[in-house]
Amino acid sequence: MTSSSAAVLDHTPASSTVWREVARAIADIGAKRCFGLVGGANFKVTLGLTEFGVEFVAARHEGGAVSMADVAARLTRDLTIVSVTAGPGLTNAITGIGEAAKSDTPLLVLAGDVVLGDKQSAFAFNQSELVHAVGGEWRQIADAQSAYADTWKAASLALRERKPVVLSLPINVQEMPVTATMGKKHLPIMPRITVNPAKLEELVATIRTSKRPLILAGHGAVVADAQPLLVQLADKLGALLATSLQAHGMFSGHPWNLGVAGGFSSKATAELIAQSDMILAFGMSLNMWTTKKGKLISDYAQLVQIDVEKGRIGMHRPVDLELEGDASAVATAVLQAFDKTPPSEAGWRTPEVAAVMTARGNHNLAYDDTSTADHIDPRTLSKAMDDILPKDRTVVVDGGHFVGWVTRYISAPDHKGWCIPIAFQSIGLGLAGAIGAAVTQPERLTVLAVGDGGFLMSIAELETAVRLKKRICIFIYNDSAYSAEVHHFGPEGYDAGMAQFPVTDFAAIARGYGADGVVVRTLADLDAVKNWVADGAQGVFIVDGRINPKLIADWYSEMFSGANL
Repeated sequence: MTSSSAAVLDHTPASSTVWREVARAIADIGAKRCFGLVGGANFKVTLGLTEFGVEFVAARHEGGAVSMADVAARLTRDLTIVSVTAGPGLTNAITGIGEAAKSDTPLLVLAGDVVLGDKQSAFAFNQSELVHAVGGEWRQIADAQSAYADTWKAASLALRERKPVVLSLPINVQEMPVTATMGKKHLPIMPRITVNPAKLEELVATIRTSKRPLILAGHGAVVADAQPLLVQLADKLGALLATSLQAHGMFSGHPWNLGVAGGFSSKATAELIAQSDMILAFGMSLNMWTTKKGKLISDYAQLVQIDVEKGRIGMHRPVDLELEGDASAVATAVLQAFDKTPPSEAGWRTPEVAAVMTARGNHNLAYDDTSTADHIDPRTLSKAMDDILPKDRTVVVDGGHFVGWVTRYISAPDHKGWCIPIAFQSIGLGLAGAIGAAVTQPERLTVLAVGDGGFLMSIAELETAVRLKKRICIFIYNDSAYSAEVHHFGPEGYDAGMAQFPVTDFAAIARGYGADGVVVRTLADLDAVKNWVADGAQGVFIVDGRINPKLIADWYSEMFSGANL
């Protein structure tokens, strides 16, 4: 054997310990990377991972570690590991675990735990109840002799059901001897659901009746690697293309791509989707966000929902035809059916439609620029940043009032160039997520779009980004407020002062951490960003965009006005 990991395995002793067997199982599964923060209850198992060739990335907070792993797993589709210590190590990580659960991210979280059965320790609490409460799965290593197999089963569960699995490692069990080690066990190939022939025939017949078909792709289509098949199907049908927010970038560069559907739609996208007579929704939930509270889809359109999870079909709104299956498998089956008998050509891709897409698209649609000498309009700033930054990028977006401006004006090169970890509706996950993206896709510039509030929540990880020497542009929409609350409650007559703060100079903070940055109030201030890009865009650079604090995003007013948040 020649590889370093194989060399380690050659010298595996007949007698081992649980923590070493857990680490060996994870390495055998093929995990490449672990994010975490070590403490007394997870130090040895984390060290064991590194000895077996698994890279360890040290975060500054357990919540950051999980968010790094969450984005890394979304971009690579690989099983990604997190390691945290007992007690607060896991509680600090729980928001990130909740986000991963709601985003169908396969993570294996190694959680150190107290001595088996100890209820008196300051670190003791019911891990299982906490993890299950946010949608994760919990398993525990309690038998030394089955530690390898139990770890393998936990990892297999995470991959098969696409969810975070927390593996509890009681500190006394970790030290138990394992007298008979198992041979290497590989993960099984995950079978895909067979497409129902009757449903497929009905779908093909429905498609044949359409004159203005639209293919709408969501996160499930991304997970299924369905992009080339959906493009091929759209071209065969003469269909237009659009995505959910999570799948943004999937059809970038295609001339008939409408972009994101939902609350962040361009005027052109909303207008044309409403004209479609049949919508094929591949791997998306059709919730209030992607359908603009139901207003985006015509009542006269045939709505087809295709999802690998039957329980998700029709969850948010009735559909005309449902089909359980993987997006790639269904698209392949439809293409094969049309290979035998081609569909009639749809009259949808016309110069008139192209003109609407151009004139009413986000970049060309006129708006009243609200810039002043002190504050820049966030739309103007976003468009300028999109032009300046290299196109070979990964855009990671935090949560907040500013999100729609990123979606509309900051382009993603493909579906691996976009990640928005806000399924749990938590702000503050973006910075760590951007580090996860930079670690897994170092050949691209990582661009983090974040509000001042979300960035300050997670600012400890700025040290991590600098320490790891990653290429990250942190683009802060700085209006010195939790502006979602300001713009929600202020217009209703409430004093929003609790959500407003003194101005923070993030460029100065950047230099304190060993990064660089610039305060941007006008377009002329962006010369510093241009120079950084011209010099190779190395290291971490913060763009402190002093945006107009009075501007309320149109999508926010429309989606949340009068809503009970």
